[in-house]
Amino acid sequence: MPDYKRKKFKRTSKRKKNHSNYDNTITMTNKKQNNVSIVPEDDIKVVRGKKYKRKQQTKIFVCVIAFVCLLCIILSTILPGGLYENAINYSSVIGHGSYPTGISGGTVLNTVSCGTYYYVLTDTNITAYANSGKIVFDELHGFSNPIISVSSTRALVYDQGGKSIYIYNLSGKIYTLQTKKEIITASISQNGDFAVATNSDSYASVATVYNNNYKEIFTWNSAKEIITNVLVNPSGNRLAVSTLDVVSGQYSSKVSVFGFDSADPLHTLDLGSSMALAIKNTGKGISVVCNDKYKFLHWSKFTTNELSVSGEINSFRNSKNGIMLTVNRANDRSDNTVILISKKGEKLSEFKINSSITDIQYNNGRVYSVCDTSVNIYDKNGNILKKGVCDYGTQKFAVIGANSIATVSDTEITKINIQEGEG
Repeated sequence: MPDYKRKKFKRTSKRKKNHSNYDNTITMTNKKQNNVSIVPEDDIKVVRGKKYKRKQQTKIFVCVIAFVCLLCIILSTILPGGLYENAINYSSVIGHGSYPTGISGGTVLNTVSCGTYYYVLTDTNITAYANSGKIVFDELHGFSNPIISVSSTRALVYDQGGKSIYIYNLSGKIYTLQTKKEIITASISQNGDFAVATNSDSYASVATVYNNNYKEIFTWNSAKEIITNVLVNPSGNRLAVSTLDVVSGQYSSKVSVFGFDSADPLHTLDLGSSMALAIKNTGKGISVVCNDKYKFLHWSKFTTNELSVSGEINSFRNSKNGIMLTVNRANDRSDNTVILISKKGEKLSEFKINSSITDIQYNNGRVYSVCDTSVNIYDKNGNILKKGVCDYGTQKFAVIGANSIATVSDTEITKINIQEGEG
């Protein structure tokens, strides 16, 4: 193409930008960040979600375990017999049973109610029953003269005149103690500590105390008097013994209280010519039942209350509500006076039962009695709340409900529901 035909354009030269006057750093600012403090990078911890969740779950698990352990420690301290043994007994009564149920042995000697279960002692066996009728355990004791004493979780059975003691909970026999000399008497306290009185070659008799782990913790030697009853207090740090002696041709009886650091008594209660038939823990003191009177002795203050009776004390029952005495005359067993006593040893009330009593119990402020074939429930003033009938041949009974009892004959146990009200 000729040059004259070419269009001519005015080309402007490109200007070179001078970047030396500009800052290459781009700064982004946020007005909301002006007042926010910046955390140093070294202090920033990056926690992943799953790891954080695991840490939280571990903390919760540790706290739950610590709480359960603390609760177990508290319950082990509060519960008589400890948490473990209470758990065994509780689980043992779970299950179904029925009435009538069988009984082992030929002669019924005693029944003891323990809340949700009861023991039946015969001439050959000791058997534990749940209130539902379930047989928890049934074991042969083989004693000639068996006697039972119970705590909150255990039963102590000893052979009076023999040398053997068996201790049970609801799992069965858990301990056997063989004594060197013949056993006079024994008893177990609420927390499982127990005391045993035996004959001796060097002394008139000897009392020995064992803790609930079967360790011997105290021994008292009686030089002249025969020990007739022994009792450990609920705290497990004192022993009460009743003794009998003959002075100038007459009986002389007393109750002595010992600490475990000395063979000298802390206090002695003189009973004179009255004989102590039984001593039992009652509230913060000791119930001393004699043949003709009742005395209450405080474990630490040693204050006393006394109640004289007209007649002979025929039976004695100890419960959480206090004491019940049944008094009658030797020549008239149908004229009975029932006396209720508080846990402080104070008389609450008394009333008459004009029938020959087969067995009588005191439970939750009510008096239950079986007279031949009639069953009655009384309030503390002697008013009949419920009445019913039972089979002929009842020897003993156990209270298994507010309005029900388990009657025990030589062949079977029957449940009696007492529903008929008086009047």
